[in-house]
Amino acid sequence: MAQRQSERITRQIYERTALPFPKLAGRARAGGPPFLGNTLLWPYPRGSSDIIDRANCADLFLRAHPRFRVITEYGLGRGALTAADPAESVLLFCPFDAVLPHLSVTADALLTVDDRPVDAVASEMIMGFLMRAGLWPKPGRAAIEPFLDIGRPRTRLVNGTSLALFKAAQMALFQRECDDGSGLGTVLPQGRVAWDRAEAIEASLAWFAEGHDVVYRPFASSRGTAVSFLSPRGSLPRRRAVEDVLDAMEAAMADKYGEADPYPVTLSTFVRSRKIDGRVCDVRVFVVADPEAEAIRAIPGMVGLAQVPFGDRDELDTAMCSTNLNAPADEETVPGPRELPLSDPEVLSALGIGEKELEQLGRVAVTLWSRAVATERAATGIALPFAYGSVDFLVTEAGRIAPIEMNGANVGSHTSVHPLFLDSFGLAMRAALEEVLW
Repeated sequence: MAQRQSERITRQIYERTALPFPKLAGRARAGGPPFLGNTLLWPYPRGSSDIIDRANCADLFLRAHPRFRVITEYGLGRGALTAADPAESVLLFCPFDAVLPHLSVTADALLTVDDRPVDAVASEMIMGFLMRAGLWPKPGRAAIEPFLDIGRPRTRLVNGTSLALFKAAQMALFQRECDDGSGLGTVLPQGRVAWDRAEAIEASLAWFAEGHDVVYRPFASSRGTAVSFLSPRGSLPRRRAVEDVLDAMEAAMADKYGEADPYPVTLSTFVRSRKIDGRVCDVRVFVVADPEAEAIRAIPGMVGLAQVPFGDRDELDTAMCSTNLNAPADEETVPGPRELPLSDPEVLSALGIGEKELEQLGRVAVTLWSRAVATERAATGIALPFAYGSVDFLVTEAGRIAPIEMNGANVGSHTSVHPLFLDSFGLAMRAALEEVLW
C-alpha cells in the first residue's frame, strides 16, 4: 500500500501543514555519557503487526544510543532485569501484558519494573494497564474537559496526555476546537459519558428516541477492542440490545485485558460516511513531530474499510461499522484489501475529495494535536513530550468531515505512509525520549 502513496501529495502536505512545536527544556546533563543507568520501557500490544512499527522506532533509537542493552519478554521472565547492573542503561522491549506483573508504583509515584526505577515509557497507554491492575486510580466522576485529570507518575510518558485513554475527552476537544474554518464544513458527533451500566442504558434509550445510531467505546482500550454499535431499531427490544452490548463489552475487555470493567464508557452518535464499494470507510492522518524544525506535521495514512457493505443486516454491528483490522473476523467479509493509500489520486476520487481537501484535513489534524498538548500542559503544569499520533476522520455522505478519534503513540500502521517518510516516526520518538531522559 505504501508504494501507492503519492510522493508529491505526501510531501506537499508534510511541508504545508507545519505548526511550531518547541522542544522541551532538557534536563542538565551530568558528567559522563548520556543515559547512564537509565531504564526505558517500550511496551507493545501482543499479537499485533504493530510490533513492527515499535521495533523500527526502537531500532533507530538504539543505533543512536547503543549503550542501551535490550531486554525482551524472554529475558524479563528469567530475571535479566533484576540481574542488570544499576549503572547499566536498559531498554525493556516487551508486550504490555508481559511487563504488567513486574510493574509497581512507589510511594512517590515512580514506576518500577522488578523494583528497578523506570525513567520513561514510550506509550501513554501504560496508564490504562496500571488502572486496570489497581496500581493507579481510575478517574472519578468529573466534568469532561479536553483532557482528563488522571494524575501522572514521576516516570515520564511519551505522549502523556489523557486523550488516548478517554474518547469523551476527545469529543470535548472536537467541540471546542473544530469549526468550519477548515473550509470543509464539520460535523461533530455528539458525546456522552456513562460512568456505570444504568447510565449507559439511559443515555442509549434517550438517543434511540431521537433516531440516533450509537457507538460505544470502553475506557483505556485500544485497537478497536470492545467498540460496539447499535441502531434505534432491531430484532430485540432496545433495552435488551443495550444490555447485550454491555455484556459483550465486559467480556471482550476481560478477554483482552483480564479486567471486565469498561467504565467510564464513551457513547457517541454514529456519523454515516461516504461508502467505497458500499462499505463504511474512515481516513487516518498521522501527526508527527519534526524535531529539527521544532514543528509538528501531517502525513497521509490510509483509508480503512469495514468488512461488509453497510445496511446488509438488521442490526448495526462491527462488521458493517468498524474499519479496525482487529475487529472480530466476519465470515461474510468482502475479499481483498481493507486498507487503501490515502494520497493515491484514485482513492481520493473514490472519497469524493481532492488534494486541497486532504491538505485541509492535515491542517485540522495538526491543529487538534497541537492544541490538545498545549491545553494539557497548561492545565497540569507538566511538560508533556509528543512524538506522534493520528486523527481519524469520516467524510460524510454530504461531503463534510467528522473527526471521530485521536490516537497517540500506541497507534500503528506506520508502514501505510510513503516509504520516504517512514523514518519520521522513529526520529520523532527518539527526540521525545532524548528530551525526557537527558
